[in-house]
Amino acid sequence: MDVLTDILNTLRIKGSLYFRTELTSPWGVSVPAERNAARFHIVIRGHCMLRVESRQDSLHMANGDIAVIPHGAAHDLLDDIDTPSRPLSEVLSEVGYSGSGPLVYGGGGFGCCLVCGQFKFENEIFHPLLDNLPAILHVPGNESFNTKWLDSALGFIAHEAAVEQPGAFAIIDRLSEIIFIQVIRAYINASKSSIPFIAALRDAQISRALSEIHNSPDSYWKAEKLGRIVGMSRSAFFNRFSELVGMTPHQYLSFVRMQKAGHFLATTQKPLNNIAQSVGFTSEAAFSTAFKRHYGIRPGEYRKRRNDQSVDQQL
Repeated sequence: MDVLTDILNTLRIKGSLYFRTELTSPWGVSVPAERNAARFHIVIRGHCMLRVESRQDSLHMANGDIAVIPHGAAHDLLDDIDTPSRPLSEVLSEVGYSGSGPLVYGGGGFGCCLVCGQFKFENEIFHPLLDNLPAILHVPGNESFNTKWLDSALGFIAHEAAVEQPGAFAIIDRLSEIIFIQVIRAYINASKSSIPFIAALRDAQISRALSEIHNSPDSYWKAEKLGRIVGMSRSAFFNRFSELVGMTPHQYLSFVRMQKAGHFLATTQKPLNNIAQSVGFTSEAAFSTAFKRHYGIRPGEYRKRRNDQSVDQQL
């Protein structure tokens, strides 16, 4: 399994649609911040401005554009940069939005149709991949990245959001998750600067070392052994890995082991001893100590908490 796929599987991304909008000028909406989430907006028709709280400049979006706010930051959507915005909660209350059909709002002028949603991540899980993404991931509709299949996917989302037939939201959620992964992949491939971890995925030797760690977290990986596999001396490998990943090889191995352990505890009923062995621990006691150091609670407590949260979400 490649590194990016393994990371995203462990993060347990789940997409969900907010709504489809029919907005007419003048209009401005302020979307509040959301923890452990990435917001996305797809322009189906028209154009708009996007402004994230951490940025002074604004982004112009037009037909087919995709914007992802990977850190869940508060942001404004506007028909024009000078248009004042109102909190989303006020807009929803004013128009009496019930959660079905499009959100219709604005002054009756030029129209803009958006599909808006979010991707939720596990509460206790983070990863340097997400931490080092920029405030906005923007894919213009006219870029070559928008291959025929993506254009079809966006058209399918627009159609499903408009007709709202049974199963429409499930289709949109799955398609939006795929698009999110594709947007991240496009950013990694296009990025030229040395951003921690992003740069590591673009480096052939360090990326291969990451693959070894992700594919066999139970192995006793030492810098010398990983360096030999990728054709580097121990010191050269250690220095480059630490620079590009932002952690030493040992720190990242420990990090991946705990990420995978948390994933297994949340998604399976495997005995703790089996999970401990699968992530490189010879005893359950040593695993439990390392797990508590990382997450702040014992593995059994973590599993119970995740199971309780899963039940609450189903009620």
